[in-house]
Amino acid sequence: MKPVRRFTLVACCAVLAAACAPVQQKPTSPGEPIARPRPAPQFDGLAALSQASQPERDAIRDKHRYDRSIRVTEHAGLRYYFYDPDRNRAVVGFAVENTGSPKVNPVGLKKKGARREYAFMFADRARENIYLAVNDDVKLSGRFSHDNMFRELHFFPRNQLPTLALDNAKHVFRVTLPTGEPVLFDQDSLEVVGGALRESPIDFNRSRHQRRNPEVRYQGKYLAITVAQRGEAPRRAKVWGQTKFAEAYYPAKYAKSCRLSPGHIWDQKPKRGDSDPTLKMLHKSDEQLFAIVEKQCGWDLSALRRDAPILVKASD
Repeated sequence: MKPVRRFTLVACCAVLAAACAPVQQKPTSPGEPIARPRPAPQFDGLAALSQASQPERDAIRDKHRYDRSIRVTEHAGLRYYFYDPDRNRAVVGFAVENTGSPKVNPVGLKKKGARREYAFMFADRARENIYLAVNDDVKLSGRFSHDNMFRELHFFPRNQLPTLALDNAKHVFRVTLPTGEPVLFDQDSLEVVGGALRESPIDFNRSRHQRRNPEVRYQGKYLAITVAQRGEAPRRAKVWGQTKFAEAYYPAKYAKSCRLSPGHIWDQKPKRGDSDPTLKMLHKSDEQLFAIVEKQCGWDLSALRRDAPILVKASD
């Protein structure tokens, strides 16, 4: 029995020695780089904002209708909205905020709070609700419904998602509208300095009843529809018992704007308990919207109809 025990002891020592031995690495040649795991790529919001693309679907998927987060950029006054479907971040809007400037917002240079914000929104990267929301917050009374003046602008045809690119040579942010037209913002003042939009200064009238909504107007080649309201959603056809109107602009062909009811454009039946609804557009295509404007305004939109995009099938 003793020889057997000596053999077992020797075998156990050999196993332990092998376990403690250093792991042999695959030899590398002097010029061969050592492979290291690559870090996960960081999402570049500014680069994503500048990428021109068509809407990815015609209709907003319900689960993404209000799904968004906000991220600031390294540029003061510029931020973007995003969501993460399947952990793949996608931009669904961006905003330029003027918190003080010589011509448009001089009050903001003297005290904090007063601002004009341009928010270019495109929920779920769909064609259904691409629009520009302009908000003047005058910060006079401290009450949201008294101080905030809203205007929305909807541009047709909706050929692409809005984009924003930095033009450092000209020192501007270059925004591209859904029609493909540019709007230029000065990088320092964040005032509109060129392109298809023009703006007037914020109205700081202390009387909320006499104060004008944001005076931002379209001067491009295509069609724009705008609605405005103080303190709440501007798409309503009636507010506080008063009838409201939308305005259509086609400056390339008609010198005067046309008034029509928002009820011809947006659903006027918000959900029960919804005090500030985002009312859905009634028309699934630019073609259908054009037909309504032609009927209500007596306009000829045949030239715009030729540029209208083909619908993109909604995905789940």
